Amino acid sequence: MKVFVGGMDAECNEHVSKVIRLNDIHLLRGDECADALNIREEFEAAGIGVIGGLYAHAGPTGMISREAFETISAELLHRVKEHLREIDGIYLKLHGASGIKDLDEVSGEHVLVKRLRRIVGQYMPIAVVQDPHGNMTKEFAESVNIVRCYRESPHIDTVETGKTVARKLADLMENRRPMKPIVFKLPMLLGGEQSMSAEEPMVTINRMLDEAEKDPAVFSACFYIGYLSHDDDKLGAAVVVVPDRPEDEARCRQQGERIARAVWALRGEFGFKGNFAPPEEAVLRTLKEGVKTAVITDLGDNCGAGSMGEQTVLLRYMLKHWQGGKKVLFAGIRDTGAHALLGGLPVGSSVSFDLGAGEDEGSAPVHIEGAVIQRGDAYKGYGNAVFMGRKVGEVSTVRVKGTLIDIMVLDTNLQYGHPYEFTRAGLDFHDYDIVVAKMGYLDTYLIPETRYHCMAVTDGPTAQEPQKFDFKRVYRPIWPLDDVKELRYIE
Repeated sequence: MKVFVGGMDAECNEHVSKVIRLNDIHLLRGDECADALNIREEFEAAGIGVIGGLYAHAGPTGMISREAFETISAELLHRVKEHLREIDGIYLKLHGASGIKDLDEVSGEHVLVKRLRRIVGQYMPIAVVQDPHGNMTKEFAESVNIVRCYRESPHIDTVETGKTVARKLADLMENRRPMKPIVFKLPMLLGGEQSMSAEEPMVTINRMLDEAEKDPAVFSACFYIGYLSHDDDKLGAAVVVVPDRPEDEARCRQQGERIARAVWALRGEFGFKGNFAPPEEAVLRTLKEGVKTAVITDLGDNCGAGSMGEQTVLLRYMLKHWQGGKKVLFAGIRDTGAHALLGGLPVGSSVSFDLGAGEDEGSAPVHIEGAVIQRGDAYKGYGNAVFMGRKVGEVSTVRVKGTLIDIMVLDTNLQYGHPYEFTRAGLDFHDYDIVVAKMGYLDTYLIPETRYHCMAVTDGPTAQEPQKFDFKRVYRPIWPLDDVKELRYIE
């Protein structure tokens, strides 16, 4: 037996101006694709050969152009057709939050699986692993046999979940039987930073999922938080339970209903947890801390959720309140014009320029007088087991005159979430008292490196309160946009 593996990974934010073209997307083919997905050993242990197809990684970004999506879709489906007489199953990694510009259905994954099913027929086993910040629907689930998303946010279990899905698909391929996921689509819009797995109510929800999977009738169980950053009729949270066999459906519906009703009852507990504050207060709090290294994260300009990293809000407050002593690093701010200017100057050069894209109030330009103190690699993807790390350009670091405030200036949106990425830029994360990072919740790899963290609840493309966005296509009534008291599942 053989399995075809591939996928498309993109978390698309419609509130940024950048449109993703094909040359912005990292493409892995054949063995590179199979190896990057980290599931070869699971299939080979079951005596199943692996055929690598196409894996397209855009990461957190803006909306994808229709042309780029159609090119990716055509190549992936062509590769399936090439191997159709060989393969006995299909494994896909699909984020769940792709957004395609000028595509009526918006979500690329939902279109892709429908096209795939038309090629392979209705019975070939298809398994999908996804991000919990994707949007699940009954229609999508009925197009595949196994769907499962990560449990953890931050996503420390991506590799583990992929391997789990691979083993489950191997089981289905070896013991063919009808298998269809059951979806309980909840009328709830949730933000990622309001549903961290280390906090309630996610601790309780994940425990219930683990307990459900101890039932032999339950082949798999998971909870989709959903995605907020583009308008789509597929938005919303969902509980998904996969019955082991057709005769297990009634039992699985009971399990899924129990979990879904518990999630609904706990909806008031979703929210920001830990240390968070409005932007100016976040800066003031952190400046008063006496520990090193402290991190301020910029929720509304989170590059890990598709923002462009262009906002200067926290920089303005830091310049306003900095009084000496603290060494501060902004990692980083995207401004293509400033990046081009700085890139042409040698380290040590004095500079005078405006920093800020000026696309809105959040990215209003700030005049900078200072000097170029370092130049290094802009490095993307370290620590991501699926997307191999790579250099994507250069970063210039400028020190503001008369301060110890350093600013990394970029021409791409990067979430600096690992000390090694700072090293590649020629900097040391722990050389600074305070690091301001373009993320929401603290990245997995920075948690053990950080003595104090405050999340600045800034406005911007990646704000996590649904009420801040104008949704036109979502199901209504939906909580918290509407005062919904009775649970009615979205069909």
